[in-house]
Amino acid sequence: MSDSKPDRYITRMLAEWACETDVSMQPEDVLAIARHSLLDWVTMVLAGSHDPAIARLRRYLDEENGAAGPATLLAGGARVSSTHAALINGTAGHVLDFDDAHLPSRVHPSVPLWPAILAFGESNGVSGEKALAAFVVGVEVQTRLAALMGESHYKLGWHNTATLGSFGATAAVGWLRGLTPLQMRHAFGIAASQAGGLRAAFGTSCKPLHAGRAASLGLFASGLAAQSFDAEPSIFDVDGGFPDLYADQTFPDAVAQEEGHWDIRNVIFKYHASCYGTQAPIEAALQLGKPSLESVGSVRVGIENQYLSVCNIQTPETAAQARFSIRHMVALALHGADTASQQAFSHECLADQQIAAWRERITVQGDAALGRANACIEIAFTNGSTERITVDASRPESDLERQRQRLCAKSRALLQDRYAADSLDGLHGFILNLDNVADMRTWMDDFRAWERNSRLIQ
Repeated sequence: MSDSKPDRYITRMLAEWACETDVSMQPEDVLAIARHSLLDWVTMVLAGSHDPAIARLRRYLDEENGAAGPATLLAGGARVSSTHAALINGTAGHVLDFDDAHLPSRVHPSVPLWPAILAFGESNGVSGEKALAAFVVGVEVQTRLAALMGESHYKLGWHNTATLGSFGATAAVGWLRGLTPLQMRHAFGIAASQAGGLRAAFGTSCKPLHAGRAASLGLFASGLAAQSFDAEPSIFDVDGGFPDLYADQTFPDAVAQEEGHWDIRNVIFKYHASCYGTQAPIEAALQLGKPSLESVGSVRVGIENQYLSVCNIQTPETAAQARFSIRHMVALALHGADTASQQAFSHECLADQQIAAWRERITVQGDAALGRANACIEIAFTNGSTERITVDASRPESDLERQRQRLCAKSRALLQDRYAADSLDGLHGFILNLDNVADMRTWMDDFRAWERNSRLIQ
């Protein structure tokens, strides 16, 4: 297509910004959040790699191409191709749906980015400092694109982590490759021709697969562009381009950001192992303590209307469905179960009669007065009394030291049954000092040694 249209600037703007970003431009708090995101994502990979969906994915890929490669699968240390490492680690990091979130963009920031960055970084020996900077670049590109696409992109049924995350991964790895702005524009065009992922897949193994595919697409698109493979270089501007096809209404003026604005500051973390739409209802339920089942007549959960179509599975039959069931997660919290534990999603827990009885008392309703990621619980007791609690789970943590401590505690809770408990502090320090690493190949060698020596089940 011709590039003569005078207002054809968004693709160029994003490509130039991504290519020209320098490590020195990124403030310390921004890099601290990047380190926290890596800690949380690695925890998710190590905890999620034992999910049956990951075993099935690996079995297929081994049958297709079992040759060893230059990149590492974090759980188990196997060496595979960079694209397969990104695909498998990316899927594993999202399979528990317990990873970080950026609510304005509706993207889970880490799962399309870190798998691609680590695979490329290990294969090419980049520094830890550059890996962190690439993550920040990827977050910014995918959030700016979300601002362009507006709410209609998600409402049409697209999974933003899959679609927009593909461009974030492309930008992150493209920055590491040293693409020129024109090459980056072609990389975006390549990614656009491959991007996809449907919300209809939520509650199935395909949702985490979306994240892995986005990560591997970032490697693929940027790699092809580095080889001068061509694509439409103004894919966010041309008629029939990505915004035209994937959104009903777009907002071009929202793409540019003021100097000093970093969207990574709006990243938030989950402390319950389920969809972000369930986080506020769980927090509200926990504030009720642990009431006895016999004392409660009914529980009404009010949520933002959009979550009625996202995480409102009434009677989950699988762990994947349970993570998208407000009724089940609130029932777990009221019952006193650990909502960060994988035991909460076991077959025994799903079939537990007490938890089922709690679910029967719970009604989930949309409430137009509630803000994004807010929830209200009204509980009616059999003695005639009532209690109402409202929680806002949309705000990022302002105390980064407290955030680090909570993420380390979450990591210990998830990994202590699989890795020696006294080794986990070492793991956390190892990850949180990534910016001091000169070569990601050495870092990954040390990681594989830690994983092998600390594993409780060989």
